[in-house]
Amino acid sequence: MKFNLPILALLSFISFGIEAAGKFAFLNPAIIMEQSPQAKAASKALENEFKQRELALRVDADSIKRMESNYQKDSAIMSAEQKKKAEEAIIQKKRKFQFDQQSAKEDLQIRRQQLIQELQQSVSAVIRKYGKENGYDFIFTEGVAYASDSVNITDEILKELSQ
Repeated sequence: MKFNLPILALLSFISFGIEAAGKFAFLNPAIIMEQSPQAKAASKALENEFKQRELALRVDADSIKRMESNYQKDSAIMSAEQKKKAEEAIIQKKRKFQFDQQSAKEDLQIRRQQLIQELQQSVSAVIRKYGKENGYDFIFTEGVAYASDSVNITDEILKELSQ
């Protein structure tokens, strides 16, 4: 009996500690950021915003290929001066293309980061509201090694974001 009394006391402290922790839940932020209507809308907006630049880059790439093909085909009958002009034109076109391509890539990254930041703020506000309205003391996202389905509220947050 002496051994059971300390164990019972320890168990009572553990159960009291669990009750004192309050109501908690887990959600998967990767699913939220991928499947929420706001994330899908942001992705579509980003695609539409950069569609024209992507098309222009494709046209430029095709133009460079045509210039190189024509140069390969016609270089045998070109004078040295014509070859030099054609080579310089190709080099200039490639430089401009690389600059435009890099610029578009950087602009896309900046805009994507802005949209992700806006989306995270929006999602965070919905999670806080949901937590308050449903009496949660803690809602965990990243860094959770395991969470049972009974405390996973990812689907509920997706429903809130759909409203």
